Amino acid sequence: MGEENRFFFSDNKIFTKLFQVIVSEGKKWVNANRGCLYFFNSNGVLIGNNELKNPEQAEKIAYYTLENVENLLLKKGSLIPGTSISVNESYISCYVGDKERNNLIGVFVLEGINNFDSFSKEDFELISVYSQNIYLLLHDSLYFEDLNEIYLKFATSLMILLTGTENYRENKKLDFLLKEIIRVTGIINSSHHLSKLLRELMESVKSVFRTESCSILLVDKEKNDLYFHTIAGEKEEDLSKVRVPMGQGIAGTVAITKTPMIINDAQNDNRVYKVADQTSGFVTRNILATPLVVDDEVIGVMEGINTIDRNNFNESDIDIFLTFSEAAAVAIQKARLVDDLQKANRELEKKVSELASLFDLGQAVLESKDVKELSLKSIRIIVRELDARRAVIILKDPSKQNLNLISHVQGKEEISTANFLRESVIVHAIIDNRIVLKKEVPIYQELDDLDEVFLVGSYIILPISDSNKRPFGAICISERNDKTAFNQGHLRLLQTISAQYIKGYENIRLNEDIIAKKAMEKEIEITSNIQKNILPGGVPGGSNFTFGKKFMPAKEVSGDFYDFYKYADGQFAFLIADVSGKSLPAAIFMAMSSSVIRTLSRDHKLKPSDLLAQANNLIYEDSESGMFVTLFFFHYNPANSQIDYASAGHNDQIWIKKDGTYELIKGKGAPLGVLPNGKYEGGSIIPSDGDIFVLYTDGAIEEENESHEEYGLERFVDDIIKRRDLHPQTIAEEVYETIMKFSGSNDQFDDFTLLIFKFNNDFQFSKSFKAENKQIPLLRDFVYDAIKVRKLNDILRDDILLCCDEAATNIVMHSYEGINIKNPIFTCSVKFTDNSVQILLEDNGKSFERDNVQKPSLEANIKGERKGGFGVYLIEKLMDKVEYQRKSDKNLLFLEKKIPAVYNTKS
Repeated sequence: MGEENRFFFSDNKIFTKLFQVIVSEGKKWVNANRGCLYFFNSNGVLIGNNELKNPEQAEKIAYYTLENVENLLLKKGSLIPGTSISVNESYISCYVGDKERNNLIGVFVLEGINNFDSFSKEDFELISVYSQNIYLLLHDSLYFEDLNEIYLKFATSLMILLTGTENYRENKKLDFLLKEIIRVTGIINSSHHLSKLLRELMESVKSVFRTESCSILLVDKEKNDLYFHTIAGEKEEDLSKVRVPMGQGIAGTVAITKTPMIINDAQNDNRVYKVADQTSGFVTRNILATPLVVDDEVIGVMEGINTIDRNNFNESDIDIFLTFSEAAAVAIQKARLVDDLQKANRELEKKVSELASLFDLGQAVLESKDVKELSLKSIRIIVRELDARRAVIILKDPSKQNLNLISHVQGKEEISTANFLRESVIVHAIIDNRIVLKKEVPIYQELDDLDEVFLVGSYIILPISDSNKRPFGAICISERNDKTAFNQGHLRLLQTISAQYIKGYENIRLNEDIIAKKAMEKEIEITSNIQKNILPGGVPGGSNFTFGKKFMPAKEVSGDFYDFYKYADGQFAFLIADVSGKSLPAAIFMAMSSSVIRTLSRDHKLKPSDLLAQANNLIYEDSESGMFVTLFFFHYNPANSQIDYASAGHNDQIWIKKDGTYELIKGKGAPLGVLPNGKYEGGSIIPSDGDIFVLYTDGAIEEENESHEEYGLERFVDDIIKRRDLHPQTIAEEVYETIMKFSGSNDQFDDFTLLIFKFNNDFQFSKSFKAENKQIPLLRDFVYDAIKVRKLNDILRDDILLCCDEAATNIVMHSYEGINIKNPIFTCSVKFTDNSVQILLEDNGKSFERDNVQKPSLEANIKGERKGGFGVYLIEKLMDKVEYQRKSDKNLLFLEKKIPAVYNTKS
């Protein structure tokens, strides 16, 4: 009986038996070792049987459960709440009573579990419900002592009846569900056709959950959205076109969160993706959605749409729906694994075939003697492996604007050519070095006739490039035999084949280049020798200047050249030139140009400007390649101490004066070979003692250092000026070394050519002659040529020539008489001053003693009897000044003739 909502039980055999049954059944359901029902006695103390192994722990657990009205699931080793006591068994402790009414009868405690350390959550939930049912039975039971019987209220019995009926209905439902799950599992295990399998699965889901529609959406990783894969219900065709972005709509949200969702008011929920309804015309009322998860990765979402016999989905639907979604995920994964295996087998077969083809191609690379043979073997392999009806290897002709084609069209092989300059898709792909992969030829695209042959249906254009990434052609394939489109896999295979082809192509070209290189090296060697022979040797001399030169080609052959020439009359011509371009073509053009200019310059009757004009016309006629030459021409006439010059587009040359100042020497006119009938303008200079003239090409000033700073004209001039007291050859050598140190490199940027003239106050004309009588007329010609520019009158000129003739005759006849000197010579030098002509004759004969020369007999000479002394007499009478010296074992005869002012001209 009870008091103040507290029940207690007296010791009664019938109750004891009932409680034993209750405990026994509870133990059996959860496989517990021991159990106890605690109830209050009349003193309000919990009492129970002594079956438990640890009664003290169990009582503490029971009291905690009652005091806190909280069911407990304690795992082995955990602490009893509110204490530091660790339990050595697993416990379930559930109150028997009504928590809301604070009506507690007792506590049901289970201790230990067979074969496991702890009870499960499901065990705990079952005993919790069982304990509530115990309370319901005990609370509404009536005990009649006199009858020793227990009766239940009718209402309680009715509730038990209804509960049993509901349990039966739920069991039938679960039985149906179990059968559907088993059926679906069988389908999954037996079917390899994914679409058929998923459709049956969706129909089963519709039947179990009584929905209007059910669908599976799969994730498209590339597009980051979901698409309808399988739809069981209406509007299947319309919905198949809809794609749901990841993170949007219910499906997109479930896919991101991996969490099931129920939406029971879809029309008023903003989370619902309305595009699906708008596209299909379907009205979505409610949705149940769960993720399809494989290895913790969401591969899709399963949805049930619109309940039929109820208004809403509920939470209990989720667990069952998850069972089906897990089955669907397994089915999809299984089908994908099978597909992957089949695909792997196909890929393996394909790889074996590809490897065999690559082996064949490797053999072709090794065995092919030329590009034609390699290309034909390669095109056959390409057609076979890519299943193409049309294929072509296109190679640019390196020497022409043409294309060489090795083609295979519908079984027919052909070798042909085509023009490179055309509006072709293939040609533009080569020029742009751009891969083109098309599923079909666009309708709007205008095709060149080359494209019309080789671009049919789906096609690939793959440019082929050398090691420097420069395209030299392309491989093009089109029109697959199975009418399908080429894809990225086909492109990768074609790239692999092309890599092998390029290796073979480059090996063949390398062998050809080696042969050509050897021939070229021989040609370069010959050309270099020709150049060396073209350039003048030695240095010009015999006048009032010293000369230095430095010529260093950047390569084996040079585009620079220079020339100097001393005319028979003692005048000089110098030139320096730079041909456009480099290497062998420039060298050949240089040889041609220098030959033309040298031929013209050997006659100094032409002015420098006229000479360049004639040279330009001749070079222009032969300059078909567009090459040209810049040139500076320099003519020096010692007789009037005048330099005449002209320039053909050459850089300004340099005039450094004795005081260290300088001027640039400029001329006008285009480079030779650029324009027909060119006009050239130059100028004239009268050099002074100590003046320096510098002729150079741009290689002397355009050398750069590591900072890309140019050596430059100003630095170049300064380095020469500070060395102006040195010999010109020393200046040239030191300046070259300075420039190379500035660049910091052993390799020149350009050809280096430098000519330096340093004028002095020496004799302007000088020439040596053999001490022979037959050389005397040559001496007269030399002196005549030297003085003729001054246009002296006949008497004055003849006096000078007669004195030189007499002096030379004396040297030949007397100076070397009686002494043994091999190949005796004498030298004659001529110099003009402002008002005189000075002549110096030198010989290495015996010492000339003027005092020993007898006086001439005029009478004897008149009679034609030359008895000596008359030549000396004439010289001394006709010349204004005569001096004799013996110096360094040489005889020096100095003659001077005054020139009247009227003849003192340098024009």
